[in-house]
Amino acid sequence: MKIAFVLSSAPHYFFFDRVVRSLYAMGHEVRVVCRPGFKPDGNKSGRALLQLLKDEPRARFDEGIFRSKGANFAVTIRELANYANFLRPGHPNPPSSQPWAHIYIRNRLYARLEWVIESRLGNLILSFGVVRRLLAWIETQVQPDPEIMQWLEDFAPQVLFVSPFIMSSDLEIEYAKAAKKLGIPTVASVLSWDNLVSKGTYLVKPDWLFVWNQNLMEEAVAIHEFAREKVFMTGAPVYDPWFDLKPSLDRDAFCAECGLNPRNPFVLFLGSSQTITDLDVEFIKALIAHFGTMDAKIRPSIVIRPHPYAPFDMTAFESDWVRIYPRQGGRPDMDETRQVYFNTLYHSAAVLGVNTTGFLDAAIADKPCVTLRDEQMRAGQGAHFNYLIAADFIEAANDRSDAFCIIERIVKGNDSKKKKRRDFARRFMRPQGIAIPASEVMAKAILSIGHGKKPHEWNDKSHE
Repeated sequence: MKIAFVLSSAPHYFFFDRVVRSLYAMGHEVRVVCRPGFKPDGNKSGRALLQLLKDEPRARFDEGIFRSKGANFAVTIRELANYANFLRPGHPNPPSSQPWAHIYIRNRLYARLEWVIESRLGNLILSFGVVRRLLAWIETQVQPDPEIMQWLEDFAPQVLFVSPFIMSSDLEIEYAKAAKKLGIPTVASVLSWDNLVSKGTYLVKPDWLFVWNQNLMEEAVAIHEFAREKVFMTGAPVYDPWFDLKPSLDRDAFCAECGLNPRNPFVLFLGSSQTITDLDVEFIKALIAHFGTMDAKIRPSIVIRPHPYAPFDMTAFESDWVRIYPRQGGRPDMDETRQVYFNTLYHSAAVLGVNTTGFLDAAIADKPCVTLRDEQMRAGQGAHFNYLIAADFIEAANDRSDAFCIIERIVKGNDSKKKKRRDFARRFMRPQGIAIPASEVMAKAILSIGHGKKPHEWNDKSHE
């Protein structure tokens, strides 16, 4: 079977690496399509895709084709529609609740349209359902790009897979529109757990939407108006490697590598993305000030793992008991960087953070998690973070003194959330079964669709 994987950028490939490799292992032909010119190393690189091309002789990468005519008009309509979706009544993450609106204006809409978002009148107009429907209708009048149509006709895939689809409007949506015109089944998949509440919407509805779990299923139906029967829960393929990892260093060797005293336990602070970095810094400063008053013989050390995209240099915090490791955050998109991250998690006594995907990693690694939920920190904890709070596997402190008490209790060995962590990891990352890799489910669901069946029939052996 031929399958086209269209991704907005090469760094997004690693989310589906095991899916693509599984399809190759079963003898199918896959072409990965994304923007060209990606870097071979660094946290924003396409190194995982380059590794696939090196490991798999049959692997094929094609440069993405971009709309040749009417691109500016199409992008403007799509971004207005994306923003309008945030204004729909009942949206859990309206612009007024988060500081991302001005970033959205600056990066995604033309300057002459800023008034639409910044003015009350503009927001009011875009909040009406009739306006959202009008923008969706205009999208139907934007015809597929002929060059993309030709590429699809030449390759003739049985399935077109696109992701993240709602982060940008200039690549995946064009391929999906062309595929639907040609009668090729289309599948969109969420990239990460916050996408459905914090990115955009689906102006061109794919035939199927893959989500991780029941929480995201409900978001797809309520926020993006998908029919429930068109949404399929695969689990989170990007986390499959975490279920297999073991430490590669013992504790003494790891502490020597970090520059820590192995006799003292350490807590791991996981940094958030750049929009929340300032809150990270405030939390870290409070931790250092509190633990700095303790006797060095019983004081926990602190390891700070910066978010790979955060611009703030945290080396100013370093001392003999506070370490930055690794210095650049080390995006876990390769076996080596993933192993370093897992070693850090494994040897920690507790994991701390404001709002980080790292809590998902920590849950799989079965490590106690702590966050601060005071008024200041809540500003960086969006609607999607409430799923973690509701799962009750994170120790959520209401103020700093409470947070310090919780951390000290956990460091002493009092861990009360173990069962809930394990339940969360199963339900959130592997809803089809804790022993069933999500990448296997997704790969076989894609094949099922290619055979004209429903993704829910993924376990039918005849589809392989």
